[in-house]
Amino acid sequence: MKIQEELKDLNEELLKMSDKVYLNMTQALDYYFNEKESVIDDDEIDHYEREIESKCIKILLHERPYASDLKEVTGILKLVEDLERIGDHAEDIQTFSKKLNKRKGAFNNQVLKLANDVMGMLENSIKAYRTNNIELASLVIKQDDLVDSTYETIIDELAAVSDIKGDISLQIYTAIVVKYLERVADHSVNICEWLIYIANGYHKDASIL
Repeated sequence: MKIQEELKDLNEELLKMSDKVYLNMTQALDYYFNEKESVIDDDEIDHYEREIESKCIKILLHERPYASDLKEVTGILKLVEDLERIGDHAEDIQTFSKKLNKRKGAFNNQVLKLANDVMGMLENSIKAYRTNNIELASLVIKQDDLVDSTYETIIDELAAVSDIKGDISLQIYTAIVVKYLERVADHSVNICEWLIYIANGYHKDASIL
């Protein structure tokens, strides 16, 4: 198989993984807001990660990639780590949503805004990669400040709650859920930064390459 065919196969596998990650996040949030339970299969995402890493290493060891191909393989190796972590966070969000049960409704409006913004970033980061849209990737990166601001507002409101009759678990579990959402936004930014690296060879943190 020629290297371009191998890269095409690699990207197809990555996009399948991306779609599964997005589905898992959708299911996790559907449970949080609607208590609609689905089986989140994180093992499938881990399998995709191992397969993609194996294909990347095969290309690096057995082919002689040009500089542009080398950038693509290196970027994918990094990018797949962020997708895998988002998959973990989807499972975590569902786990802590179950601990909250009916009590989580007290902060639904704030969390819903955060969740919508985060899912928009994730969707657009995958779309940017799928379409090689650097402009869209840059937009996702800029949106992270808005998510951080919403996250901090929710945390401040949670810290100010004093009338839960000694039941602090509401604040703790909600804070954990919104932290996972904030991390999903960070990983979405990372995906876009790796796309930009693949496109032009530049990454903001050159020390990790």
